[in-house]
Amino acid sequence: MKEKLISEINKIRENSTFLILDEASIKSGVIQNFLSIVGWNPFDVDEVRPEHTVATKRVDFSLRINGKNKVFIEVKRPNENLELHQEQLLGYSFREGVKIALLTNGFTWWFYLPLHEGSWEQRRFFTADFFEQEPAVIAERLIDLLSKENVSSGNAIINAEHLFTGHQKTQILNDTLPKAWHKIVNDPDDLLVDLLIETTEKLSGFRPEISDIEKFLANIQSDTSIKPAIMTTKAHPNHTAPLHPPSLTGDYINKKVLHFVLLGKTYHPHTWKELLVTVSEEMCRRHTAEFDRCLRLRGSRMAYFSLNSNELKNPERIPNSKFFVETKLNSNAIVRRSHELMAMFGYKDNDLVVAAA
Repeated sequence: MKEKLISEINKIRENSTFLILDEASIKSGVIQNFLSIVGWNPFDVDEVRPEHTVATKRVDFSLRINGKNKVFIEVKRPNENLELHQEQLLGYSFREGVKIALLTNGFTWWFYLPLHEGSWEQRRFFTADFFEQEPAVIAERLIDLLSKENVSSGNAIINAEHLFTGHQKTQILNDTLPKAWHKIVNDPDDLLVDLLIETTEKLSGFRPEISDIEKFLANIQSDTSIKPAIMTTKAHPNHTAPLHPPSLTGDYINKKVLHFVLLGKTYHPHTWKELLVTVSEEMCRRHTAEFDRCLRLRGSRMAYFSLNSNELKNPERIPNSKFFVETKLNSNAIVRRSHELMAMFGYKDNDLVVAAA
């Protein structure tokens, strides 16, 4: 069971078309498949009831034992914001007395204890992220929490409670928080930057520029005592692209791009945005058949590339393509995104050299 789950998780990690699937495809091709692996019969409505009615609404799947609802599952498409749906799912679960609920878009799986006290976020006791976490760890958690055997015996809720309060959770958080902090201060996404801008304005009456936020985060990074310990952390070889290319050490904040050399050709853009669009266009031209890999490049709560402009804050269509790229990024992020995109297609850091002053 575990090896099969690992295999299926890796298929999703390696499948560049996964992120453009619709909700129905995620339900049938991912969720029902995984439920089958962990012992459920997705074609038996007495076990896996689709479109289960709760009052006047419906939840996508109810896992049932002896006619009783045990787990509710709500499914969304890959690029949908899960936070918009957790209140509804947990409301269903609380109304029906269901002790475990799952909200997923196919690659992010949020597990909840709906009957616990606290906010929706506080009731979320575990998150599985197929693109960020080890497949073996995810597989173990899915077995613990979703296998028919564990749900039927009551061990699933016991395992959930242990994850919610146990020593294992504390140890994992202690190990992971420094890595998460390092990632945030080195590569803050728009969510963090916007939050700092808004909070600073509320407290002071003055709205800082993005460059002010970047300088602040850079100062935090240089002062933190945890930096030496976490800089040695190596990325897992199964990552689709390096999160922080090792040779990308320049600081481009408050600088103007002079020119850049892409695969031996020199360009003179007027803006940083032009650099990102040019790199994207060239990668798309050279790798048209497989360019949908770019959809894997995502922040914690945002996409950097999309087929739908409405999913981006400041989209720019990549010329001669159906893809859009997010351009509401600071200069450091633009250079980093460009390197990450090129790495997805096998290029080295020195295949893109940026000059700024």
